[in-house]
Amino acid sequence: MEFKVPKFLEREAKIVGPLTFVQTVYFAVAAVILVFLYFVLPTVWFAVCFLLLGGTAFSLAFVKIEGVPLPQLFLQSFGYLFSPKIYIWRKKEPLIPIKLVEKKRKKKEVKESPLKIFPKSRLKKLASKIEIGLR
Repeated sequence: MEFKVPKFLEREAKIVGPLTFVQTVYFAVAAVILVFLYFVLPTVWFAVCFLLLGGTAFSLAFVKIEGVPLPQLFLQSFGYLFSPKIYIWRKKEPLIPIKLVEKKRKKKEVKESPLKIFPKSRLKKLASKIEIGLR
C-alpha cells in the first residue's frame, strides 16, 4: 500500500496576510507599547523607541540563524547558560598506532637455596602454644 505524505509539514498557517499567528503577536505587542509611548514621550524619544521596538519585533518575527528562529535561539541560549555543565576529558588517540611486540625471555635456572626446609613445620605448634598461653 502506498500512502501520500503531505509536503511542507513544518509550515505554519498564515493568519493575517503573509504573517503567522506568532509573527502577528510580536507586531501587535510592539504596536500596543508604541501607542502608549506615543502619548507619553516627546516625538524624538518616540522615534527612537519606534526604531528599537520595530526592529526587535521584525527580528523576532523574521530572522532565522541556520534555520532556527530567533526566539527559539534565545531560549536555547538561556537554557545552555543556566544548565549544569559536565566536562569529560577523553584521551586523544595517538596519530601513529603503537605496535606491541613481545620479547622472548630467557628462562632462569632454578638454583637450590642453601637453606634447609624441614618436612614438618613447627609453626602449628608455635601457634597453638601462643593461643593457649604456654611458654
